[in-house]
This record gives sequence, C-alpha cells and structure tokens, in this order.
Amino acid sequence: MLIGPDSCFCSTICWPPNPLLWWPPRLTILLSGPAAGRFNPLTPMNDPAFFWLNSVRLATILLTLLLAWGTYRSHLLLKEFQPPFNLLLSLPESLLRLLLVGLCLGLAWLSGLPVARFGLLSPQPLQSIGLGLGVGLVGQVTVNGLTQWAIHRFGRKIYSPLVIRNILPRRPAEWVWVALAFGPAVAMEELLFRSLWLGLFQELIPLPLLIGVTSLLFGLMHQPQGLLGVITAGGLNILLCLLFAGTGELLPPLTAHYMINLLQIVAASRQREWLENYEYH
Repeated sequence: MLIGPDSCFCSTICWPPNPLLWWPPRLTILLSGPAAGRFNPLTPMNDPAFFWLNSVRLATILLTLLLAWGTYRSHLLLKEFQPPFNLLLSLPESLLRLLLVGLCLGLAWLSGLPVARFGLLSPQPLQSIGLGLGVGLVGQVTVNGLTQWAIHRFGRKIYSPLVIRNILPRRPAEWVWVALAFGPAVAMEELLFRSLWLGLFQELIPLPLLIGVTSLLFGLMHQPQGLLGVITAGGLNILLCLLFAGTGELLPPLTAHYMINLLQIVAASRQREWLENYEYH
C-alpha cells in the first residue's frame, strides 16, 4: 500500500498562517513522503495509512531500545548469578521470544506495506536456504578464526564466555532442544533487524547509513560477550543486511544466522574445558 497516493492530493488544506506553526507539520509530511516512493508534500495528516506506518516505525525503535535494555540487565545479572539451567531452554524466555516473533510480524502487517518489502516472500526457498547455509558456514569459520586470533593478539579481556557457557548443552538430550530453541531466537532478531528496520526505514535513510545504524545496535546488544562480541556481531550484521538487500528475502539471512549460531555451539562444545577455565576479568 502506497502512502500519499495521488487521490489524496487536496488543494483545500489550510496551513497555519504563522510560519512557526506551519513548519513542524510540514516537516513531518516531507519526511513521510519517501515512504510512499514519491514526493507529495500535501499528504493529509489524518491519512490512516500515514498514521499506521509511522506508528509502526516508532514501535520498532521502542522495541529495539527495550530489547537493548533487557540485554544489558541480563548481562549485569549473569555477572552476579550463574543459573543452574540452560538459559536458552528457559520456558519463560522461549515463550517471550515466540511472542516477540508474533509482535514483529504484527508490526509488519500493521504498516500496510507489501510483504515483499519485509522479505517474507521466497519464490525458490530451497535455493535461498542453500545460499544461507553456505554463507553461514563461511561466516562461522571466519568468525571462529578471527576470535582465536583476537584473543591471542589482544588478551582474554576482549571476550567474555558468560553467554556461551550458559547456553551450551549439558546433556546429550539437550542438543535437540537447543537446536529448536535457536529457531525463535534467530527469527526474532532477523525480523527486527532485517525485515522491520530495513523494510520500514530504507526509503527514509540511505542504505549504507541504515546498515551502519543497525550494525551498531546489533553489536551493542551482544555486549555481554565483551568487546569482541560487539565487533563480531556488528560485522555479521553487515553481512546479513547485504544478504537481505541483495536477495530481497529474509530466508537467506535467517538461515545463515541460524547456521552461525548452531556451529558456534558445536565449536564451543569441543572447547568446553577451555571455556570453563577462561579468565576474562
């Protein structure tokens, strides 16, 4: 659905005579124009499509800030308390992630934009999955090598294993549940940072700048893994954004993201003793 179609043009709109009162609504409308793919400075302020699209944009920003705050609080808690269970398998956490997946899909629907804008269509899903698996494999091998090099080069303070320690499967039976639990976690992050952020803001913000902003946010949300985790996550976000922009689909970056996370757990399980004895303070 386009915002501000030609049929909405109305020459009878009366602007406030005072320029100081005229400017704020004018600015708001000018900023909303690119969302329609056209420039129409007289889009009515009471257009329902205009209202819902910008409400969804605001909700996306607030949701991101809320998740960032929650991540920071969790980081502080993990420094003081080591839970006796796998954090990834916590029922409340799993239900919350599923709720957030539904919320992201709901926001996409409320925006009134075509589903293709959010990458929710995949004409050739098997090909998209294959591409995602390949990118994920290369990405994880690269990240693993860079992680080992960075720790050796800059010291152990650059990385914190708090998160990985608390999501490693503790029994063979947990592997299946961990693999399943990664699904909603990855889907939530991809829907937020790829579908919503790129889909909603790409016509308001130049794509390179938008990718930079989302990479900064995505990196900071991985702050519990230390400075190296922030940098690595930010770099991976750039890769996933380019994959989304290049294919126009969510499935390839979602698959790549899932593959990276799963392989990270597999690699960490082979270094369990090293992680348990890791000193990063």
